Amino acid sequence: MEFKLEFRTTKEVEYDTKNARRILDTLNESIRGMTIHDVAKKLDLNRHTVTKLLERMLIEKKVNYDEKGPAKIYYSVGPSKFVGRVDISGMDKLWIDIFKQPRYEGEEEFIRINQTKHDHLIRASSKFKSVGAVAVKKSQLQNLIKILKEAAKEFKQNG
Repeated sequence: MEFKLEFRTTKEVEYDTKNARRILDTLNESIRGMTIHDVAKKLDLNRHTVTKLLERMLIEKKVNYDEKGPAKIYYSVGPSKFVGRVDISGMDKLWIDIFKQPRYEGEEEFIRINQTKHDHLIRASSKFKSVGAVAVKKSQLQNLIKILKEAAKEFKQNG
């Protein structure tokens, strides 16, 4: 009988890359997305492990979700390009990414603005948790910019 000891660093234990890859592969195979329960059942993982890894992948912008009633349907976002970050405060940040390969055939390219908030209760190395995101289609980007310019102008006038 042979035993093999596997040593992992604290960072590797903190962020289980093997199971994260399995979850991402499973979501890549799913056309409609999956709930945490579905992923955990398919991969024979603890639901809390799946939740923790999906939260981390949300921050890394590898996955996203749609809310259907009380359930969150997670899906892989595919390849994206990070273009910038706006520091709202030391605790809040906006992350901006471009998605050139949409999920559905015929879907337009879009940018996603993801808001993260610092969470002192998280013990992982990344203490930022995703609190919201918005996607803007390429064709609507000029409208968003126009609205933001008008808002900035209004702030400047009202001092």
